[in-house]
Amino acid sequence: MTLTNRIVLEVDVQDENDQTRTGVFQLQDDLNVTGNIPRGYLMGSRGTVLRQIVNIGNDLLPEDLADDFPDDLDNRKGFWVDGGGGEYLQTITGNAGPTEDPWGDGSADAGDYNQYDASGDVPLVAKKQVLEWYLAQAESDSQGRTRLHYGLWTDGSYSESAGVFGQPMAVAIPEATVTDDPDDPSVIEVSLECSWAALFPDHVVEAAENVQEEAAELIPDF
Repeated sequence: MTLTNRIVLEVDVQDENDQTRTGVFQLQDDLNVTGNIPRGYLMGSRGTVLRQIVNIGNDLLPEDLADDFPDDLDNRKGFWVDGGGGEYLQTITGNAGPTEDPWGDGSADAGDYNQYDASGDVPLVAKKQVLEWYLAQAESDSQGRTRLHYGLWTDGSYSESAGVFGQPMAVAIPEATVTDDPDDPSVIEVSLECSWAALFPDHVVEAAENVQEEAAELIPDF
């Protein structure tokens, strides 16, 4: 099963009682999703240097090793080594109108809004600033607190069944822009730069949280 007619972004934040609230934001109007994979090679363009050194020094290599590196006199052709570095990026743009739903954690009454929810028919400025608040407060990293449901990356929460990957894509969001559209005052434009994030093991997250709690206890109350 795929989820191709919309994207759904889940964002976890902590409220004033240190409870997790999950904001759910759906984009489907004028949706555009672009995948980009900039690689980070262990050996990239500088591999031409190694190849030229091998060519120049081929006569000095043992015979059996020289056979593995035959003379190759073409210039500007190098050895490349891909160690799996780089990023898997999803750049998402779309529009949201005043009736977009869901748009937050669903805690507001119909026709109303609060800092955690602006679902349904509410002023656009509420939708804009609630999304901005979630994105500003969320720790968008390898703790898995920002998740993208789109295409084959979904667990079935927003479709009839899960996609082939069986889960949403855990992402870091280095940059997000939410803009009033001067050409169409009935929508806001949302742009998200998402990078696929590896998740920390649970014990690493727990250790980091313990350090944060201990550090907080050392800070005096004013």
